[in-house]
Amino acid sequence: MRYRFTALLLSAALCLSVSGCQESDGTGYVFKYDIPSNPATLDPQTAYDGSSLEIIANMFTGLLKTDSEGNVECAAAESYDVSDDGLVYTFKLREDIFWTDGKEFKAQCTANDFVFGFQRLLKPATKSVNAGDFFCIKNAQAVNKGVLTDLSQLGVRAEDDFTLEITLEYPNPSFPIMLTTTPAMPCNEEYYYSTDGKYGLTSDAIASNGAFYLYKWSYDYWSTDNNYVILRVNPENNKNGEVCPYGLNFFIEEPDRFQNFIDEQSHVYITSGNEAAKLLEMGYSYSENKNGTIGVLFNTKNENFRNADLRKALAYSINSAKIELEIDGYEKAQSLIPSSIKLGDEAYRDIVKESSALTYDRKAADTAIQSALEHIDRSCMSGTTLYIPDNDAVEDYVSSVAQQWQAELGFYCNIKRLEQGEYDSVLKSGDFDMIVTDISGSFNSPYAYLSSFISNGGGNYGGYSNGEFDMLMSRAESAKTVDEGAELYLQAEKNVTGSAAFIPLLEQSKYAFFGEDCEDIIYNPFTDTVIFEKAKRFD
Repeated sequence: MRYRFTALLLSAALCLSVSGCQESDGTGYVFKYDIPSNPATLDPQTAYDGSSLEIIANMFTGLLKTDSEGNVECAAAESYDVSDDGLVYTFKLREDIFWTDGKEFKAQCTANDFVFGFQRLLKPATKSVNAGDFFCIKNAQAVNKGVLTDLSQLGVRAEDDFTLEITLEYPNPSFPIMLTTTPAMPCNEEYYYSTDGKYGLTSDAIASNGAFYLYKWSYDYWSTDNNYVILRVNPENNKNGEVCPYGLNFFIEEPDRFQNFIDEQSHVYITSGNEAAKLLEMGYSYSENKNGTIGVLFNTKNENFRNADLRKALAYSINSAKIELEIDGYEKAQSLIPSSIKLGDEAYRDIVKESSALTYDRKAADTAIQSALEHIDRSCMSGTTLYIPDNDAVEDYVSSVAQQWQAELGFYCNIKRLEQGEYDSVLKSGDFDMIVTDISGSFNSPYAYLSSFISNGGGNYGGYSNGEFDMLMSRAESAKTVDEGAELYLQAEKNVTGSAAFIPLLEQSKYAFFGEDCEDIIYNPFTDTVIFEKAKRFD
């Protein structure tokens, strides 16, 4: 296609400018990656879509970051200390990190940039969907709700240019990993106000403090030609040669991303199910991450599915032992929170030592459905639509579940498979009775998964509202020990699965496949982003 050819010419030009890409040591290469949509914004404090998060992950450097094993390590912070009570984090910042917009703006990244970033994140006017994740910071919720207007009272302050202090309302063992996420990125106040309200929305209104800066952003909604985002290495942050690629080319809305990867027009491909099985057979190098739970989410605002007995009857009637599962990358789920999720340094499921989902129980199913039928409109027992994503493995498994519902309960549903765009629209609008969805988290913590069910919270598409659950989540966040927090999270998890507001079906692995001769590309399965800072390619 013409736009691919144009961008490849740009790639070639970039490589030629750095002495033939220095193929002998793998550095200086331009990596290519397909993204599904045009980034909505490159503003870290307001970004929410996957394409935006992908670009931001390669443009910004936060206080901390995760390595290829998911461990937290220093990034913009040189070191940090935590007070004995777990409330005060003190960061010493590196002095060799700089901002650039690729044009005239250059500035040193300081503690004030992180203060301003958190202030923007939590100000009501920003309307960030991510603000609630950081209410553990002192006075954060009061600021976000407009109760406290003096931003100097927020528990984030600069002691000097390179010393940052963050004070929490309560200890939170997940806080260090939260600081690796997009909303915790810094924002330069001077540059922000110079953009006249366009910050992150155009190629002329974003500065970077990371490995790469925005060189060009081209997107035409009415055209499939020349839609791409091009990043180049930030020279101020690469004086010691720590950034290996010379640049990154992201191609927007490519029609066949799978084939592009096969044809070496893209260097990374994220997938699961049948596509993953094909690439595994072809011998590509990969990383595997089990971090998603696929299950049935009910719209609890619906008159019928508000009834917990109806939902429980459906959960109790699933006999997973009789359903075959033969596709790589899927296991039968026994809980909402996957087995790979940690609390502190330990696996959460190893701490609690039990699963949370309701299991097959014919007697309990019969009791629940008889109780439900006294209160619901019986027409929902025939013809309710169950929406599912565009996924063969999911459709096969859900079809078997639906057959069991029919045989066990006389419950008939129409399975409707939707393409990604339409599926996302239905899910986010809440215009469904039942939908099969993937519960995942933006960071490695039980909180990140359970937060999808907090009353009136972002991502609570099923409208679940339960005061006891909200209280358990609040107490878990402020737990003084890992064991105490784990027990509270388990109770909260059982609150959701025990009432069958969500029925776990499958634990899903996501695979990141890497192109031939590519090394040191890092995939973060929680943010679904690929980090190219250390990437090398040996032709």
